[in-house]
Amino acid sequence: MRRRVWMAAGVALALLAGCGGRGGDKAATGGGKSGPLGAGVVAQVGDARLTDADLARLIPPEIRDAVSGPEIRAIVDRWVQTELLYQKATANGLEKDAAVASRLQDLRRDQLAQELLQRELETRVRVGSDEIQAYYREHLGEYTQEVHLKHILVNTRQESDAILSQLRAGAAFETLAQQRSIDTTAGRGGDLGFLSKDEMNPAFQPVVFNLRPGDHAGPIVSSFGFHVVKMIERRPAAEQVPFEAVRDEIMHTLLLERQQRAQAELLESLKGGAQVQVATTWQGMSLDKPDLASTTPTPTVWKSDAPADSNTANP
Repeated sequence: MRRRVWMAAGVALALLAGCGGRGGDKAATGGGKSGPLGAGVVAQVGDARLTDADLARLIPPEIRDAVSGPEIRAIVDRWVQTELLYQKATANGLEKDAAVASRLQDLRRDQLAQELLQRELETRVRVGSDEIQAYYREHLGEYTQEVHLKHILVNTRQESDAILSQLRAGAAFETLAQQRSIDTTAGRGGDLGFLSKDEMNPAFQPVVFNLRPGDHAGPIVSSFGFHVVKMIERRPAAEQVPFEAVRDEIMHTLLLERQQRAQAELLESLKGGAQVQVATTWQGMSLDKPDLASTTPTPTVWKSDAPADSNTANP
């Protein structure tokens, strides 16, 4: 895990170095005088200096408390390499190239917009400890039960819709799982066994605890694809999931919900004070907004013995 984090951090550092993370002192376009590094300077290329403060800023937060000497050296080497390339690019006048200048302007625009959004959300969104505890109490049943699930996993919305139609027409869930599912559970009819809230796919959590034995639901979209699930039975959990074990998860859930709402409200407010116009077509293509229901479907819930045309959600 540590190695994967570091590899990801290396990519981020490369991008940061290329987008203004060079260091506080100005860069030279030619070779500077060599000699001892000044106080608080970690590296120097010509007249450009990497200071202690610059280096601390370049260390990814997730490894800052346990960073090693070789990792620090890798960051410094990356800065040196980027600075050499930057100085050569400047000497060649690349910033005057129209395509490069346009891209730099895009990066500046995106960075400023993201910085504003981040600051606005930090100001607008708060989640208190009492709210986290209230959420835990309201959803206590989810932390004290285990549910026995089966599922069918497919790659596309079209496939999941076809499976849902077959289930409504009376097809056996287990048979369809064996025939259509791309998950490793296909051979056992999609059986996932008993799962507690913290053991299941996070995409399942908002849906399955509202199901009754025999109910189906789908499609549920996750990073793996499109799922259709079947509730088999419930039972009390062997151990209640303690509050401290899910505190961070609940806080993340509440923060994400509120951040999304706050972002939407902020954008609507900004639109109200600006003149925004968007063309309806471009190069023969429609620019109508996509139907969100078709891209992120809301799972439909129904009883396994419901009529073939039933599409009624459980209360």
